[in-house]
Amino acid sequence: MSVAALEARLRGLAAAVDRLGADARDLAEEQHQEALDAQRQVEGGRMAKAPNADVAAAAAASRIAPDAVRLAAQLAPGLAGEPPAAPGWRSREYVGAGVGPYVRLGDLEQGTGSVPVIAPLLGTNGWQVLADTPSSGHRLVQSLALRLVATAPPFRLRVDSFDPRLTGAMGLLRQITSKYPQIVPRSVNTVDQFRDVLSSLVELSSERAGRMTQLGYRRFEQLLDSGAAVKDPYRIVALFDYPSGIDEASQRDLLRLAATAADRGIVFLVHADQKIAPASGVRPEQLVDHLARVEVTGERATFSHFPGISVRLDPPFDATTTSDIVSIVTDLADGAVLPTIDFASTLPDDSEWWQPARDELSTIIGYDDRTPARLRLRTGNPALPHILIGGAAGQGKSNLLLVMIHGLAVRYSPRDLEMYLLDFKHGVEFAGLGPAHGRAHWLPHVKVLGVHSDRAFGLAVLRHLNTELGRRSTFFKERGNVTDLAQLANDPDRPPRILVVLDEFQVLMEEDDDIADEAVRLIEKLMRQGRAYGVHLVLATQTIEGMSGIAYRRDSIFGQVPYRIALKSTQSDSQSVLRSGNTAAADLQFRGEAILNANFGSPEDNQRVLVSFAPPDTLAELRNKLHARARAAGPVVPPRVFHVGESADLGDTLTSQPPAAGAVVEAWAGLPIAVDETPRAVQVREDPGSGVIVLGDGAMDAIGVLSGMAISAAAQQSRRPRFVVLDGTAADRSTGEGKAALVQSLIGIGCDVELVDQPEKILAKIHELRQVVDGGAGIELTYVLGIGMHLVPRMKADIEFAPRASESLAEVMSDGPSVGIVTFAWWNRLHVVDDHLGWERSNVSAYAFLRHPVDGVRTVCGPLVSWASESNRALLWDGISPEPVVVVPFAPLVQGDVDRVVAAVGR
Repeated sequence: MSVAALEARLRGLAAAVDRLGADARDLAEEQHQEALDAQRQVEGGRMAKAPNADVAAAAAASRIAPDAVRLAAQLAPGLAGEPPAAPGWRSREYVGAGVGPYVRLGDLEQGTGSVPVIAPLLGTNGWQVLADTPSSGHRLVQSLALRLVATAPPFRLRVDSFDPRLTGAMGLLRQITSKYPQIVPRSVNTVDQFRDVLSSLVELSSERAGRMTQLGYRRFEQLLDSGAAVKDPYRIVALFDYPSGIDEASQRDLLRLAATAADRGIVFLVHADQKIAPASGVRPEQLVDHLARVEVTGERATFSHFPGISVRLDPPFDATTTSDIVSIVTDLADGAVLPTIDFASTLPDDSEWWQPARDELSTIIGYDDRTPARLRLRTGNPALPHILIGGAAGQGKSNLLLVMIHGLAVRYSPRDLEMYLLDFKHGVEFAGLGPAHGRAHWLPHVKVLGVHSDRAFGLAVLRHLNTELGRRSTFFKERGNVTDLAQLANDPDRPPRILVVLDEFQVLMEEDDDIADEAVRLIEKLMRQGRAYGVHLVLATQTIEGMSGIAYRRDSIFGQVPYRIALKSTQSDSQSVLRSGNTAAADLQFRGEAILNANFGSPEDNQRVLVSFAPPDTLAELRNKLHARARAAGPVVPPRVFHVGESADLGDTLTSQPPAAGAVVEAWAGLPIAVDETPRAVQVREDPGSGVIVLGDGAMDAIGVLSGMAISAAAQQSRRPRFVVLDGTAADRSTGEGKAALVQSLIGIGCDVELVDQPEKILAKIHELRQVVDGGAGIELTYVLGIGMHLVPRMKADIEFAPRASESLAEVMSDGPSVGIVTFAWWNRLHVVDDHLGWERSNVSAYAFLRHPVDGVRTVCGPLVSWASESNRALLWDGISPEPVVVVPFAPLVQGDVDRVVAAVGR
């Protein structure tokens, strides 16, 4: 037995020669001679049955034990070389301390148990385990997997497993699997699942080979030591009961991988069962040729690296130790932090900002190992016009978009680059890029900003960009045979390039309706034609699986997108973003890692990058500098900002585009859901039936609509009109501030305002107004604002020797405009209006519907109208336009708006 002990020691020393240097080689040679001498002595003693043979063996073992223990600690540090019962397995500081190339198998088979047996694993192709019983083979593979996971720092090693017989052999690591499947994925059980694993490993092996060739490395360990920001994990592949479940195709991939596994950081742990008949075309011995061989009999094993040596295997880890270690591994993974790349380090010096945009837009988004990862948007040689970005929630997509947007904004001026930025997921990532109260700067490149975009506004932007394509087409034709923006001289007449970012763009197509159909058609056209005109689309999403709206046009859309960027995601989503069969994004470990591919997702062109991190404060400071630089060159026009779920701001609108007097007064009802911010208005003529009826629930929305119409109409007339406010909502305290601010604003711009808010006085005022109408023309122009007319009691009460108030109001609304009395009034329902005004509803010229049942809307606008009755939306119908128009109604004024309104309109 001493001969075996000495040979094990010598083999271990020989395997470590490269690491220990010349001194270790000399020591090995000396001990090799000592071992040969001892071997002759011991074997001679045994042949003669000398009683001192075991004593000689023990003496030889004791001589080499100290060196064996010391070298084992160097080659298999920490838990890689600790016996299962060692104190280190109960100490958190040993877990995740680092992997070495060797792992412990057990002790030399002799009574002292003092000489550890370690064997090379990481950095080799792997091991094949042959056992007298399947359970023995399973236990050894399990113990090795646990030992590797326990020694590796978080996410620096991954264990995939194939368990075709459903033995649950990797169940001891299930706690890690449930929380961190990127460390220990769930075992696969079918040949199809295993083929997917092998396919992803083939892609990984190819990608690593390319990276190592680029950097001049031969082995994976050199890549790990290169100083790259992101360390690739070792990939351990555990196969149980091989060749069970292996077909010819999977065997072929196994052989391809095993042939170069040692150089690519891939290691196989194969438990082979020789009693299993292989499938047709599968020759198990071909895989064996690539792997070291471990033969297990009972509690003992032999290893092909140490021929003739018997190893007493370590016992299995007990359940308590296993559970504790797994818990520590998951805790360490919780706290693992990915190295970050500072966004500022990817930016050029200030002196290099705003270089002319020639034939492309280019920016750095992060690093591939030590090489900057550059995005290039260009129209030719090669054509890289558009980008598709995908990644699971929380994996850094918003940061990536901000890095790209700000990186481009630093490199190109607003004259050369305009941006249309739409966020459909109701996030706040783009909020800081536009103007806001209390913030004097914004990103000067932004033309349109949808902070909380909805589908209608998204479609409006696509329509606007489609119109821009037509304008540029005409511009190109006027300049001869120009077919590409890059062919035009960089002079002030050249149109800027346009970057269109649609975050969560799939929202546009999630409904099976006209919006989805038109959105798909317009995106397809922009993809196909936009590149020549300098329009670049960035489509970002968490997933595009199940998007029925683009299913039949998927190839025509994504076929125009060579750039694919996939952050960490599932295998199916990785393939959706990159291409079928490319699951590389599922193998990413950390938030912020991405697969960058500039060749339509072809796996061999995958580039693994770490996206730089852009802190909000850094971006805010950068935007301030960019805004100041743009302002120094001339006026900086604020972008069109759209917030879904928010009303329009009347004060801002009056400030940015004060109403001007014209031939016809136009009363503003709200802002359009469009890039154009010109308010949508109702023409107010001195003709019978020129009033406006506002219908639907929502007192605040109604007051906002009436406020917009009243103030805009008054502002367009040099001689300010008079206002009579009939307030049926006096009892509703929530409407008080909006009404008070409206009255104060009207007075502030020079209008005479009479407020009537008691029911009996409202009825009396209606009769008084009728008498004025009956009296004929020549009176001062008067606007009647009816707020909550459905709340006014006794509108149809009989009055002796006088008409009902409802009849008087009908006459005022119908005939009043011809004598200078125009009514804008709000009711909650159409049937109440019909009850008050009659079926003809005084022949008013326009309706503004708020939250109102669709049957009433169709009664007025036609049977084909669809109205969703959303908050902060109004449907405007003037009976002249081809169809009703959806607008964003103005919010009611508040006390702080009064001065702004007065300043904007003046007296």
